[in-house]
Amino acid sequence: MPDWLIPTAFVFLIMSAVLFIAWRNTRRMIDATLARRANPARHEFVAMLSDDARPETAEFLWESMVDLVAPRLTPHPDDHLVDDLPIDPDEPAMDWMPEFAKRHGVDAKHWPQWPHATEATVRNFARWLEAGLPPRERQPT
Repeated sequence: MPDWLIPTAFVFLIMSAVLFIAWRNTRRMIDATLARRANPARHEFVAMLSDDARPETAEFLWESMVDLVAPRLTPHPDDHLVDDLPIDPDEPAMDWMPEFAKRHGVDAKHWPQWPHATEATVRNFARWLEAGLPPRERQPT
């Protein structure tokens, strides 16, 4: 028996266990989220955010999130970005916001700070995205 076989099998076993636990935890998160709310369709999601953000912002959020939570789940404005959805906690601020800023020709470095007392829901994230836009592009209040 080669000397590398047992350590390789051990590493494979550990990696398999880690992946299984991650899959199980993600499935549990999705099941818990589905148990407490309905899955809105794209047009319903945009309508639910209409008092908080422009349709373009809601569409951007839908596009950014739907592939990460599909096929069993769709985004909902009242979902917590990390506690209710299987999304990397750094993704919204590190990936989505710079892309949103780029689409609107705004420098992401000058975006307002996230209000730390604010819960990280999809709705609040949409409001924060709107807050970084020039006044002429913001959702009218």
